[in-house]
Amino acid sequence: MSCVCPLAFLSAGTEATITEIRAGKGMRLRLTGMGLCPETRVKVQCANRGSLIVSVGDARYALSRGMATKILVRGTQEAA
Repeated sequence: MSCVCPLAFLSAGTEATITEIRAGKGMRLRLTGMGLCPETRVKVQCANRGSLIVSVGDARYALSRGMATKILVRGTQEAA
């Protein structure tokens, strides 16, 4: 079983499943509108110093590090 950590800690190319969003109601609604909600799989496309680009399905979103810190994820472990 993999551990839970903030989305901001993942490196480019990593896939994970959102477990929880620790933010206020407004930010949770905004993220949910973007498709970022618990049990959703996301992939980090790019992780620069200031922001992350994540993909959800066919959509890509840029998130600030602060916002990505509030999104807790569980890394997906693919069986080899």
